[in-house]
Amino acid sequence: MKLYPLLLCGLLAACAGQPSEEQAKAPPTTAESGEPQEIVPQGEFTQIDIARSQQAMDAITGGQTDTINEVLQSPNDYAPPVLYLISAIMFDNDYQDQATFWYYAAQLRARSDANKSGDESTHGAVSHLNQRFGVRIGPYALSNPDRLQAIVNQVLEWDSQQSRNYDPRWIALQGQDVATETRVNFAPRDKWEEIDALTRSQYRQGLEQALAELRQRQSQ
Repeated sequence: MKLYPLLLCGLLAACAGQPSEEQAKAPPTTAESGEPQEIVPQGEFTQIDIARSQQAMDAITGGQTDTINEVLQSPNDYAPPVLYLISAIMFDNDYQDQATFWYYAAQLRARSDANKSGDESTHGAVSHLNQRFGVRIGPYALSNPDRLQAIVNQVLEWDSQQSRNYDPRWIALQGQDVATETRVNFAPRDKWEEIDALTRSQYRQGLEQALAELRQRQSQ
C-alpha cells in the first residue's frame, strides 16, 4: 500500500504543496532562510481539538493501515484532511470510485468549514488540499461526467444525513490569523448547520454548471 508522507502545515498534517493563486498571503517566513516560521498558536487557538484527526493521520502515514478501517467506520469523527488522505490511498489501490466519493466528501466539508471562518485565508488551505490529493482523482472524475454527477450526488445526500463530530475550527489553524491573533474568528455554533446546508446548495450548483460546460466541450 502506497502511503503519503505529509508536511505539517500549522498543527494538522494537511497542506503539502506550493501556494495557490487563491491563497491571499504566503506563510510567514524567516528573513534569512525564507523557510516557514514555526507558529505556536495562542489563546483560543490552543482550544481547537484536532487530537483524534492528527493521531489518525500520523498512524496512517506511519504505516498503521488498520487505522483506515477505523476512520471509515466513523468518518464523522475526523476532520476533512483525514478523508482526503484516505481517498488518495484508496485511489492508488484501485478503488477509484470509493476514492472519488471520499475526496469530494472531504472537499465539501473542508469548504463548508472555511465558509464558517472569518479568516479568508483559510480558503487557501482548501486549495492546498485539493491540489495535494486531487492530482489523480480529479482527472479520473472529470473523464466521466455522468459518473461524477452520480458520486457527488451521493456525497451531498450522505452529508445531509450526517452529524459532524469533529471540530470544524481545525481550518482556523491553517489561516493567517493563527500567527497573529489570540481569538478565533469563527461563526457561532448555532450557525454551523445553516452554513453546511448553504455550502451543499452552492456545491451542487457549481457541480451542475461545471458538468454542463464539460459535456459541451466533449460534444464539440
